Amino acid sequence: MQDFPAFLKGKKIILGVSGSVAIYKSLEILRCLQKLGAEVRVIMSQKAKDFISPLLFESLSHYQVLEDCNQSWGQNPINHIEIAKWGELFLIAPASANTLNKIAYGIADNMLLEAFLAFDKKKLIAPSANTQMLKNKATQRALKILENDGVGIIPTQSKELACKSVGEGALAEPLEIVYWVLRAVLSKPFWLNKEVLISGGGSRERIDAVRYLSNFSSGKMAQSLALVAYFLGAKVCYVGSKFPYHLPLGIEVIKTETSESFLKAIQKWQKHKKTKKEDSFLLMCAAISDYIYPKPHATKTKKEAIGAVWDLKLVQNKDILASLDKSKQRTIGFKLENTSEEVKALKNAQKALKEKGLEGICLNCISPSHNPLTSSHNQILWVGALGEKDLGFGDKFTQSFKIFSELETL
Repeated sequence: MQDFPAFLKGKKIILGVSGSVAIYKSLEILRCLQKLGAEVRVIMSQKAKDFISPLLFESLSHYQVLEDCNQSWGQNPINHIEIAKWGELFLIAPASANTLNKIAYGIADNMLLEAFLAFDKKKLIAPSANTQMLKNKATQRALKILENDGVGIIPTQSKELACKSVGEGALAEPLEIVYWVLRAVLSKPFWLNKEVLISGGGSRERIDAVRYLSNFSSGKMAQSLALVAYFLGAKVCYVGSKFPYHLPLGIEVIKTETSESFLKAIQKWQKHKKTKKEDSFLLMCAAISDYIYPKPHATKTKKEAIGAVWDLKLVQNKDILASLDKSKQRTIGFKLENTSEEVKALKNAQKALKEKGLEGICLNCISPSHNPLTSSHNQILWVGALGEKDLGFGDKFTQSFKIFSELETL
């Protein structure tokens, strides 16, 4: 999360914790939410206090923890109604089998359950339970009831549990839970039924069994776009060779290397996607090699066989963006030019927009002082059919939000 901006600045989140060995992960969730700018208040069930002291949550959140023994209705109230009015999102992590079964049937016999029952905005639950307790028909029935009621259920993971058995039921990783929070808070109705594919990283074109041609692309712009698309609510597929960030499980990931594998992966997505053109978006952010070695060697080429000079005769690569079928989706290209040739760069982008049948191009420039391929920041000029718009200079996540705002106007 090092490069992440304050996505949740000013947002008010209630973190509920119930009795589970996984409660130690709640501390990391709390800190992650705070680093993203959120205010976080904690409610603990009585059983949760058997595992960890409220004082630890209070020292991190800088708010008094709400629990059964300290509810007040006086001049500075702290109670289940007050906190339910305060929060914008309610997350219970971990949620024990006992807690989620009670919630499903409207039982409110502790402070955590009372507050959750009184809360009428976005709700998320991250279960944590023994495999058999989770698989029990009563628990499965409760989970279906909660989903039907609009509560987001964050899937558990399969691993060794506290009881030493291996199976489903472990609390989701803190970052995965935080990603669910970001999607719940940042999603927009426009993107909820949209499919988005983003290609990223540099292609690797084989020379022999150990060497390849590539470039300095870090994949940061592409993965920023993929994460933002996911946060906005879209169904996202990331096709790439570089993975600078840990992506949520909700993003389909296809690992690629060569330009040919990029092409095949995108064509497969085009074939299997469910949405029509106006609801599908392809963002070709990958840095595909302009040249390839036509006949890669199957084994390592020994330097004794090469000699003092290795004269690699490269051939021009296929233009993947130009060759893709544009009738399947709205297609956006990314173009890198030299800062010293800004006027020529814009003309090149406008020319590519028409010749390749694109809806837009994100033009960025490289200079001796700034390389957008490796940096966490970028200067982008949006080039579309209706003209150009300077998106300014900023971190790649902020730039991604601006790009998706432009896509909404297509």
